[in-house]
Formats: sequence, C-alpha cells, structure tokens
Amino acid sequence: MSQLLGKDLPSALLQRLSGAEIDSHEGKIIPIFTIDESGWAHPALLSYYEIAAKNSSTLDMALWKDSSTSKNLRQAGKVTLMISDKGVNYYLKGSVRELYYEMPSATPVSRFRVALEQVIEDQEPNAEITTGLTYRRMTKREPNDFAVKVFRLLCEES
Repeated sequence: MSQLLGKDLPSALLQRLSGAEIDSHEGKIIPIFTIDESGWAHPALLSYYEIAAKNSSTLDMALWKDSSTSKNLRQAGKVTLMISDKGVNYYLKGSVRELYYEMPSATPVSRFRVALEQVIEDQEPNAEITTGLTYRRMTKREPNDFAVKVFRLLCEES
C-alpha cells in the first residue's frame, strides 16, 4: 500500500542516499523515469555513484550529458526515481534543473539538481520486497574509477 510521506526523505533513506555507505550499495541499481518528447515514460538505470542527497529534500545527479535521459530532464524538468531493495520501496518525484552541462573536472557528465515534491513509500504488509535490481561488476572498482571521481564531485558543495 503506497503512502505519501511528504517532500522529505525519511532519515534511513537520507542516510542511504547521502553516500556515507556507498560501498554497501555497490551493485545496486536505481531506476529513474523521465518524460520523452512524445510524452512516453523513459526508463534509465543509475548506480548509487550517480546520485547524492544534499539534504532531505534535494538530490544531485550526474548523468551522461548527451544521453536521452539528460535531454528529457532538460526539456520536461521532471523525474521519478525508484529506490527498491530488501524491505525498502520508495518512489521519489521531483522537479529538476541543470546545474552544469559539463561538470567541472568531469566534462562527459551533466549535473542536475532534484527538488523533491513527493516521497512515496510503497510497502505491502504481506509482501516484503526481498531484493532490488542489481548488477555485478566484472572488475573491482578502483579508487581512481571515473564513477568514484564523479561521486566525490556530487558530494561536494554546489
């Protein structure tokens, strides 16, 4: 049963998206949905290295600057994110503005800021979510990995 929680992330979700425990979320996927120029929902997949909560109602995202998702965000200015994992299921809806077309020190990606408008929890009392979408890295993530660099930039003040 879904429940509108307001515009702020609950503390556990804020902690999850703050980046403080990024290593524990390696391999987990965050589906996001934008609106394309034809009005269709456009899905995309992010890792936890591409998003950072700035506070309980603001998220920053780093996306490839020429991707369909980035173009859709620039045009429609709206996004829905899905945070789904063992015992966790939230839909985050927000308005988006582009902070940088090319992030300083990471020019292949754009930086977007999401102002949350709705935080919805969706938990069925008799149907616990047992896992979210995941991926498996073929090699160990190195400290100088581009995603790690971008994530550090997202976590900095802006």
